Amino acid sequence: MSKLICRCGNIIPDITDNLPYKGYIISDKELFKMYDFVDKLIETDSSPKERLTMTFRKNVRIGKKYIRLKEIYQCPNCGRILIETIPGEYSFFCPEENIENNLLDYDGEEKAEC
Repeated sequence: MSKLICRCGNIIPDITDNLPYKGYIISDKELFKMYDFVDKLIETDSSPKERLTMTFRKNVRIGKKYIRLKEIYQCPNCGRILIETIPGEYSFFCPEENIENNLLDYDGEEKAEC
């Protein structure tokens, strides 16, 4: 994917990693499949850490692999949420109130308040 066009006309580029307006969502069913898969890897594989990591990454990704993650974007302009329905297709959701254009901009660190 290189870019999406929001209903407001804003172009949402996807040409690099660590984008503040992009994320992934996982269903509850898929989340527990992921937990089970991680448990299975830990219990059955005595391989080095790098091999475990690569096995996990090959099975947990976008597309039809073991566990399905869906892309999610938030338009920085209007706050709409775009959720992938099938690869390359998106549903649009418009916020009703409290428009915050940075819902996906989180890196595990608490933001300092001024």
